[in-house]
Amino acid sequence: MLKKLLFFLLLAAGTLAGAPRALAAPGDTTRVTIFNRRALSHYGNYDTTAVFPNAGRYRKILMHYVLGRYACPPGTQYCGSWDYTTRVLLMPDTLELGRVITPYATDWLSRGITHDYVLDVTDYANQLRKTQSLRFIYDGYSYGFTLTLYVEYIEGVPPHDAMAVSKVYNGTFAYGKTADPIESHLSAKTVQPAVGSGRTALKSFITGHGSDPANCAEFCPKQYSLSVNGTQVASDYLWRDNCGLNQIYPQTGTWLYDRSNWCPGNMVAPLYHNITSTLGQTGTVDFNMQPYTAANQTNASAVWIWQTQLISYSAPNYTTDAALDEIIAPTNNSDYARENPICDAPRVKLRNTGSAALTSATIMYRVGTSPWRTYQWTGNLAFLAQTEVKLPPVPADFTGQPVFKVYVTAPNAGTDQNHYNDTLRARFNSVPVLPSAMKIVMVTNNDYNGVSENSWTITDQAGAVVASRTGAATTTTYTDNVTLAPGCYTFTVADTGCDGFAWWANPNAGAGTLRFLNPTTNVVITNINGDFGCEYKLRFNVAQVLGTTTAQALAVLDVFPNPSENGQFTLDLNLPTRQDVQLTVRTVTGQLVHSAALSQVQATTKVLDLHRLTSGVYLLECKGSAGTSLVRRLLIP
Repeated sequence: MLKKLLFFLLLAAGTLAGAPRALAAPGDTTRVTIFNRRALSHYGNYDTTAVFPNAGRYRKILMHYVLGRYACPPGTQYCGSWDYTTRVLLMPDTLELGRVITPYATDWLSRGITHDYVLDVTDYANQLRKTQSLRFIYDGYSYGFTLTLYVEYIEGVPPHDAMAVSKVYNGTFAYGKTADPIESHLSAKTVQPAVGSGRTALKSFITGHGSDPANCAEFCPKQYSLSVNGTQVASDYLWRDNCGLNQIYPQTGTWLYDRSNWCPGNMVAPLYHNITSTLGQTGTVDFNMQPYTAANQTNASAVWIWQTQLISYSAPNYTTDAALDEIIAPTNNSDYARENPICDAPRVKLRNTGSAALTSATIMYRVGTSPWRTYQWTGNLAFLAQTEVKLPPVPADFTGQPVFKVYVTAPNAGTDQNHYNDTLRARFNSVPVLPSAMKIVMVTNNDYNGVSENSWTITDQAGAVVASRTGAATTTTYTDNVTLAPGCYTFTVADTGCDGFAWWANPNAGAGTLRFLNPTTNVVITNINGDFGCEYKLRFNVAQVLGTTTAQALAVLDVFPNPSENGQFTLDLNLPTRQDVQLTVRTVTGQLVHSAALSQVQATTKVLDLHRLTSGVYLLECKGSAGTSLVRRLLIP
């Protein structure tokens, strides 16, 4: 067990090994490991036990769900690592602690990718005590994932204490079957908060799965409503409409389709409903789903995986307490891959963890050792409400100082009662430096109604548009020369169909491209991976006017279509200088399966015929005589 490190240092370093102490300072952290790189090699339940702290009060309890890949033995039939429902349950009561949908990760092993999903499980502080049995459910027949699961206990006083948790609804409920209507599982339930509680909430994990002829429940948005003591208090769609902006991208499957309250590769965000005032000391709660009857009862496969919990909390522990929850940018946190790197305006999440409404706060921030900057935030946040704060730009500070620090103080112009949630820091990568003069070449893809889905804009650090290409026609090449003054810029390329320039699941849309070229030599500076979903942002600096002799071109290799159903790939190769290139294709275990030589090439396209290879993931390397080395993964479904 890793034990004890002050919270401020934890943000930069990690926990220290040692034995548990009877007493500890607020902010100290205890780690309990449940699984360590456990290979998920079968469908169903993975049961274990864990020894949690016997006592203590914790400001926050976080469960880290670290997902990776392992190499399946040769000839393994089911090792695709696709999108499946996974759940962590506290046994024997099957109390759900969290739910994560795995990504389409068939290329994670070759790309060396893992992802750390961090779930807040502070609601279960009373349950995660002493020795407990846990169950990890893997609801998929395609294997290949590894799981590391551990819990961090950060000592201190929480915004309010979780007193009791009980299940209200639990199960996998059919949807659309006349013989088994979902309302028979969602009937009104009598519930009672814990004695002496100050706040009561319903917390629900709900996701839709199965695809009948009407694409329900996975791909059909449906509404739910919640009534408390006979009065409707909430209504909304169980739907995620932003899968095309998935932070875990690109994936190898149908990752960008919107779904019923989930996206591949994402945590399932629990739904919270504060029912304190409407419930009182006892009463009834009742969920209702939008009526639906499957047209074909024989093939009615739609289901909702549902657990609703009643959580009783104490009264708030603080009156005035402003908290910083997360740094959105700048950071290396892969949960915010689309928002980074930046060179202008930092963004943070501010939360009110005091009972009094938070109406103002002072936010101090800096990059590296540069001077502290001050921002006065004003607004109106109720208890536990959160908002995103965009701070004034600091472009000059981002050069060579890859640490961002921020803290909040003076909530409501007064004294903060809890300083252990005031400070955050993050390391980050720098944005690329591009020349002031560039040629932007966009080849649009197809669309069904004859209007292109593709467009791009360049905005400066103030958000003003300084260049753009909109209203484009389909399958057309557009060349725009752009000259920019020194400064920080954001290039945004968008696809209104949310399937990028090129996506294997929609071959009829064609394969568009977008490149930045040197306007004099036409050497490629950079290009955009077409599998970006709804949009892609490239943030960059223009430091000075660069001539053709000083502009640094990047070696670029684009491969499409990828995956390729028939094993036929097109390589689009752009190199800084003319040189000989050796192409090699290997399996993920290193076996050479194809090689070819290209003589004296710089910008060229070449068809790579691998139709004789079996389905799987392969590694392509293009090694140039001038020292260029480019590696791409290839997927043959």
